[in-house]
Amino acid sequence: MRFSHPSRSLQLVLATLFASSLGACAYRVPEADPADIPRLQREIAADPVDTDLQVQLGMAQYKAGDSDAAGATLSAAVEAGNESGAALLYLGMVHEEEANWSSARDAYGRYLSVGKSEPLKGEIRKRLQLIAQNVLRDQARQALEQETGLTAQTTPRSVAILPFAFNSDREDLEPLIYALSDMMITDFAISNALTVLERARIQTLLDEMALTEAGYADAATGARAGRLLQAEHVVQGVLTTLGDETLRMDTEVLNIPRAASAGSVDAQDELNNLFEMEKDLVFRTLRDVLSIELTPAEEQAIRENRSDNVLAFLAYGRGLRERDRGNYAAALANFQQAQQLDPGYAAAGDAAGVTQDLQDAATTGTGDIVQVAATTGETGGGGAVAPPPTTSATTTATGTGATGGAASGALGNAAEGVNPTPTTGTLGAGTTTSTTGEKTDPKRDPVQESQGQEGVTSTATAQIRIVIRRPGGE
Repeated sequence: MRFSHPSRSLQLVLATLFASSLGACAYRVPEADPADIPRLQREIAADPVDTDLQVQLGMAQYKAGDSDAAGATLSAAVEAGNESGAALLYLGMVHEEEANWSSARDAYGRYLSVGKSEPLKGEIRKRLQLIAQNVLRDQARQALEQETGLTAQTTPRSVAILPFAFNSDREDLEPLIYALSDMMITDFAISNALTVLERARIQTLLDEMALTEAGYADAATGARAGRLLQAEHVVQGVLTTLGDETLRMDTEVLNIPRAASAGSVDAQDELNNLFEMEKDLVFRTLRDVLSIELTPAEEQAIRENRSDNVLAFLAYGRGLRERDRGNYAAALANFQQAQQLDPGYAAAGDAAGVTQDLQDAATTGTGDIVQVAATTGETGGGGAVAPPPTTSATTTATGTGATGGAASGALGNAAEGVNPTPTTGTLGAGTTTSTTGEKTDPKRDPVQESQGQEGVTSTATAQIRIVIRRPGGE
């Protein structure tokens, strides 16, 4: 049985009274299953403007496996103004089933601003990172499909840094090409005068171009990648080993609009001095080739962006390589090993957190999301939702292992320490979790989070007293 709706004016009065007495309370859209579809269709026919009924119908259709019908029903409800967590959540899942990644990202993003279940919002944040990879892949494929008609438009002062080609028979040092390009991207991005393309976008395009590592240094390949990325400049190069202890980095900066080289920079030093060599190359490229003047603060920030351990840097590069390949468990083990070798290596800690989220999302299906929604208060029986508890989770970080810089003879000894078999201790170290078991996210927007009521603990109630005075009464 469904209660009849009060008049519009009385709805407004009741809403005001409840808002003032309860603070921020919210309504859960009741659960609906495939068996409810005939009933919901009848009720919607009798009351076609009830968007809550439409959301319930969309939920039931989705569970019945009819994504087309669910998408149409839920889209109509949202377009009519229903911004409930259930509507946006299920719409996101419909788009995900359709591999419509951009629309799934948009629906899930809107869900985060209205959702009531904090555990579910945590799962959706993880899922959005996995969806972002699919969005980039779609964009890369679209760019390749439209390549012949692509205009010569570029983003002013934009730079794309490609992974280095690797010229060596030392396979144990090959991960350096991933770690070095990542460090250079971070260093270049410190300058406010440049727009530096994200590594994930660049790597996704290169993967779709089916390039080998040898192709990263080819000028024609760099120019093509630059046009597809609409970058003004592309930095590419080669990493070469010389003897047992020496590395050489040769870079070329391509000016894409002019289809010409803007200049080249090279650096050479022992592996122990890898970070000083990389900083020297970055500073000369910015100053001498791109004519960028750094502030003292920017220069200091670039100098500080480093690890203190070459072996940790190699482990970080292996982690990036494995994550690019979708091997999240192996990537996570390597990022955590980098943390063990250098506990102060912030980039490794950040990468471990992102990779853990990707791994969690990759092993969680939409059926799991439905279950979490039903059991944590996003859907279910109607009613007001109480504010979250005032206590906060305590975040802890664990990590073991040795610290310190690379030992002498690092180039010759690197193979012994950079490719260990992951152990239970390695897999467990370096993660950051809360006492609730949820991965913390330093980029959360507390304003966005406050839009819904999380941490459901009880059902709030209120009493409304209406006094009707008689004519002429006191």
